Amino acid sequence: MKNKVVMAAGLLLLAGSLFAYDPPAGGQNHLRLSSPMALTGANSTAGGSVYDVIPSSVLTNPALPAFEQRVVLDLGGTLLTDKNKNEDDGTLGGAFQLGISIPTRWCVPTFIAQGLFAPLVDMPLGNHMAFTANLSKDINDKVSVGLGATFGGFWYKDISDWTFAANTGVYYNYGDLLFMKNLRFGVTLMNLGKMYSKAEMPSIKGNLADDWPGLATPRAGVAANFVDTGDFRIGLSSDFAAPAFQNFVLDLGVALEYSGLSFATFKLASAWEYDVLEFSEGCKNIIPSVGLSVKFNFSAKSDTLAKRGWNESEITVAGAWRNLYKDINAFSAGAVLKLGMEDKDPPVITLWEGEN
Repeated sequence: MKNKVVMAAGLLLLAGSLFAYDPPAGGQNHLRLSSPMALTGANSTAGGSVYDVIPSSVLTNPALPAFEQRVVLDLGGTLLTDKNKNEDDGTLGGAFQLGISIPTRWCVPTFIAQGLFAPLVDMPLGNHMAFTANLSKDINDKVSVGLGATFGGFWYKDISDWTFAANTGVYYNYGDLLFMKNLRFGVTLMNLGKMYSKAEMPSIKGNLADDWPGLATPRAGVAANFVDTGDFRIGLSSDFAAPAFQNFVLDLGVALEYSGLSFATFKLASAWEYDVLEFSEGCKNIIPSVGLSVKFNFSAKSDTLAKRGWNESEITVAGAWRNLYKDINAFSAGAVLKLGMEDKDPPVITLWEGEN
């Protein structure tokens, strides 16, 4: 009898937690505002419309960097503007991030530091600092897994709180199927831990936000190239999420990439999100985001870099704009540095060389 009572109390507590899901506007994506790649990446768990994985990709799928061969640095910054103003909140906010992936023989560790400062009228997210540590591991040449943890702190006026949560994910590259090239899938389960419970900013429903972002958020996505001529590619991605199992979010992404020029590769990307709860409460973001990135190789004459194979490296610079809500706009810029050049040639094995 005692066990049944305890179980019933636990179920009631769980039900109460579930029905408490009421984040502030933007609260579900507060860690994805700090770089142009995140604003236009459609939260893709499958590596983006046109496959492009960087350190901040672990924020959508911890398994994604597993196949990275090079040390990768990721730097981004975002300016947030709000047309509205009141006595307590301003019209400007910002975000930044710095990430690094370091391939090793056993796995690919990734570390990210982020800051968000958005005490805005239409997106009252307050101030945050967050640190993410992540491990990605390839199982074979098509499948990878990942596990990460994010620790964060919140403060605004006399309110403060903290969060600590684990994230896990799986990535699968199927390959080509019919007219689809590089067909990829991703599945994640995010926010397994303590959410912000005392960061009581105004919520979407006009209450005080509690337990955000959504505890135990499953997400699944698929992406593929629908046009691939070698020099020109068009890719599409689609992701579905259920924050706290009480909301439905659809993310759509498209990217066009042209690499026909000898000196650079250009990519135009766009993303759009449909969040059922936000749309139902008037927090709409109808206009898709848009971003442009340019990737090029460069050489550095340095004996130290040459010893590490970094005398030739790759850098991508990007900019993006997104209308988050009616009166809120995000302007973002960033750069990704990949040290060294990717080895695309498989080893050649010759048996019985020199024998007759």
